[in-house]
Amino acid sequence: MAQNLFTPASTSGTLTGLKYTNVGGSGSYNQVTSMPPGNFPTCDANPSCITQVKQVSGNLAPFNEELTFNFRGPMNLYNIAMFQPDSSGATWTQKSSWAAGQTPNNLVFMNNLGGTASGEWSICQGNSQSYANGALTAAVATPNAEIVNGFLDQDHEMNIMTGETCASRACDGFSRGTANHGWDGSKMLVVTFDMPSSAADKVPAIWALNAQIVRSAQYGCNCRGVGSPGGCGELDILETIVNQDASHGISEIYSFKGATGTGSNNFFPRPSGGRATYAVVFDVQTDSIVIQRLASWDYAQTSVSRATIDGYLNGPAMQVSFANAARRRYEGW
Repeated sequence: MAQNLFTPASTSGTLTGLKYTNVGGSGSYNQVTSMPPGNFPTCDANPSCITQVKQVSGNLAPFNEELTFNFRGPMNLYNIAMFQPDSSGATWTQKSSWAAGQTPNNLVFMNNLGGTASGEWSICQGNSQSYANGALTAAVATPNAEIVNGFLDQDHEMNIMTGETCASRACDGFSRGTANHGWDGSKMLVVTFDMPSSAADKVPAIWALNAQIVRSAQYGCNCRGVGSPGGCGELDILETIVNQDASHGISEIYSFKGATGTGSNNFFPRPSGGRATYAVVFDVQTDSIVIQRLASWDYAQTSVSRATIDGYLNGPAMQVSFANAARRRYEGW
């Protein structure tokens, strides 16, 4: 077992760990291939969202594809690190990192405010992705043009991508405006944060999306769709819900298979009174995803062993099989 898992461990009620098994499978989703912009002042493109069926299969599918990680405030972010396995699989190497008030390494802060300082806007498709400013509230012309101190207010969202653009190497699916690559294959996110108290209708969250979603339109034409089934994939890592207990953070997974999650009686505690560190492992080898709360993390380390990854995968955790996506977040939802 990994030595820095949070103790005492809990696998029901208030959780310290959650493991999704049987994540991948064979199926399809509607991949966006074109998004006609239309002619201002009315959207005259019909259809305005053009897709074609994409077949996928295998362990972790579709979460083996590129992912982006999304954050909604209020939240203080202190550190982020991304790890991926080397060719042997024996070592997972740090690929991206950031510390509050510092310049990121192969990590770009983005938001959906395209058409201002960066990105694009059209009458049919709205805002594309844009490079986020230091306050994470507006767009800037170039990536990481301003230092991010880590506070994300309750009225804004942002997401992180790698520093590689779709212009330098083609991205899967349709992309427009400001578009970057995410992290594909097996990967691990480690993040330290807190979620301060907020108005009842301001609900912080951390979640992962197929990177194609934000490269087209996160809240418009994309391969995810709405509700269940979840198309090209979404993982709610820790999400507080409007009209639910604001101290609870639930998890839900969506793909072409359907949806399942923690249910209404199991949750991660919202860290409103102090910092919390979580590791989220997407592992192709075991076809599983695990979310583990950690007691600590040394962000100076540039690699971890497969044994450490296995420690997280096999550590105490609530087990949720995605083989049959019958169980839902709330009864009747």
